[in-house]
Amino acid sequence: MSNWAAVTDAIVIGAGIAGVTAARELQRAGRSAVVVEARDRIGGRVYSVRDFCGDPVEGGAEFVHGVRASTWPEVRAAGLAVRPCPSVRDTMLSLGGRARWLPRTLLHPGLWPTFTILRAVAKLGPPDVPAREFIDRRGYTGRARVLAEMVLTAHLPGSIDEVGVQGLVADGVLTLEQGLNHRVVEGYDAVVAFIAGGLDIRLGFPVQRISWDNGGVIVRAADGRELSARAAVCTLPVGVLKSRAVQFVPELPQTKQSALTQMEMGPVGKLLLHFREAFWPRWLALLACGTGPVTLYWPVFYGAEHKPPVLIAYYTGPRAGRLAAASEDEAVATALADLSLHFPGTNPRQQLLAHRRIDWTTDPFSRGGYTFLRPGGIGARERLAAADTGRLFFAGSATESRPIAATVEAAYCSGKRAAQDVCAALGGSTTRNATSATAVSPTPS
Repeated sequence: MSNWAAVTDAIVIGAGIAGVTAARELQRAGRSAVVVEARDRIGGRVYSVRDFCGDPVEGGAEFVHGVRASTWPEVRAAGLAVRPCPSVRDTMLSLGGRARWLPRTLLHPGLWPTFTILRAVAKLGPPDVPAREFIDRRGYTGRARVLAEMVLTAHLPGSIDEVGVQGLVADGVLTLEQGLNHRVVEGYDAVVAFIAGGLDIRLGFPVQRISWDNGGVIVRAADGRELSARAAVCTLPVGVLKSRAVQFVPELPQTKQSALTQMEMGPVGKLLLHFREAFWPRWLALLACGTGPVTLYWPVFYGAEHKPPVLIAYYTGPRAGRLAAASEDEAVATALADLSLHFPGTNPRQQLLAHRRIDWTTDPFSRGGYTFLRPGGIGARERLAAADTGRLFFAGSATESRPIAATVEAAYCSGKRAAQDVCAALGGSTTRNATSATAVSPTPS
């Protein structure tokens, strides 16, 4: 790449939580940054739906996970309120048929063999194996097998044949079942908006080509617009990267390509269901399903008074694939029939006022919900994050294993890390107070 000059320190590709965090940190370090975003909004897979029931409902990321999440200072600085959502105490579980209170379900002797599964997973040494092989080795059958499959895949958008057990542990996924989660009352996107305050963000800029080398980066939009900078941070989701909808010039090195083959952007969808009256227990925070078309149900306004009765039907992996193939009306009918099984004597269909489907798998700027590691995939996230592509750096929830991979917190931490990488690469020379990127014609090396 030659014969060009950039007046901007960095272009950040993507205005999700990773992108705006990276740009904000660069700005705080005295660097100029421009954020380009394909959508007509910021937030990426943080998407608060505000025109459904009068209050924000999360179409994407739902929770601040745990009480020590790195994003808590942002939530507090923004002055946002939160609602706690316990993960065990107020949970119902269905292993087929009617749902029951979780502690009561666990009293069944058929489930007792699974009580040591977390310890067995933690002790598993190499080589890595698919979840199915691990379950088969342990000899789980009947209810115990259903529960074991839930433990290993309920939080991931992959099948028991696709999920690597050691990767599950390395990603910290099992800790999602511990601690206390919270919802942001004003909508999760309010956190993104707070971080993005004052940034130069260009919406409607779908990147089609990224030219990079040790001298800088040029990005080109689908309509031919081009921007150049001394560095760039790419936060494109793994689903987009693997689709090759964006061309890299030169091609990404083998380290990056192998990393992408060892992780998967699995299918995830949500049905937002607004009812006339609640037909579920007032205390219910979560309904987990070991079988059936939906992975989890949760009342959006658990713990809040005088709010509309709204359930989210959340489905992942093979279940998401099946529901995505149906029309929205068919998917809703399937979920309502499933709810009738869990809550006998109720008529959810009669109570339904409105519905909306959010399908991240068919979203062209996501192409999946979030990532998981295939068997043998440990280290893939670190290779994707490695600073081995000149002045082009990578961030996003798929590039961090800690504290929990593929979460908002992981994306936030990755944005901070990528900003540090950019500052280290640019050294002492900086372009301060630059307000725009330079449009140029790239000359790939």
